[in-house]
Amino acid sequence: MQQENLSILRSLKQNIEEISAPLQAAQLEVYGEDSEKIRSGFDLIIAELTMIVLLLTGTDAEVADRELEFLNDMRHVVYGYGIPELTSSDYIELCREFLRLYPNSLITVDRMPLSLRLLLLYDQAHGTEHASKARNIFIQFAEALVKADNNEHPVETIILANFKDTLNSG
Repeated sequence: MQQENLSILRSLKQNIEEISAPLQAAQLEVYGEDSEKIRSGFDLIIAELTMIVLLLTGTDAEVADRELEFLNDMRHVVYGYGIPELTSSDYIELCREFLRLYPNSLITVDRMPLSLRLLLLYDQAHGTEHASKARNIFIQFAEALVKADNNEHPVETIILANFKDTLNSG
């Protein structure tokens, strides 16, 4: 694991842990006891962070080795080392692996992540600020990912700016 990523990833893990319970509660409030729609807060956030990788790295249909390493490092910090690694540097294969792991997840530049939408509703109902923390997780992760390969592609920068606008629109 890259030392420079370790502090970012530890911070992300702590923030994810802090919003997992409220995210779980938000899902229960929105979906009721419909267990098919409810996922653990960790799983939902990790799925959406993984989708950000696909969103930001899809500009050239290739995931750089350091971007993939950053993604796997994030997954290891959160889940430990007993999980399968995403190993393909081929963008299409990474998409397939993502869809196998998280079949119901989708993030686009103009669509706010589900976890953030749920937490906004939860915050409105309970007077809390969990959505702000989730927003910061997404922004911090996306910025670190764009910088991970030491080659900020202009299209990645535009997509990141648009994604930040979407995150801040709620």
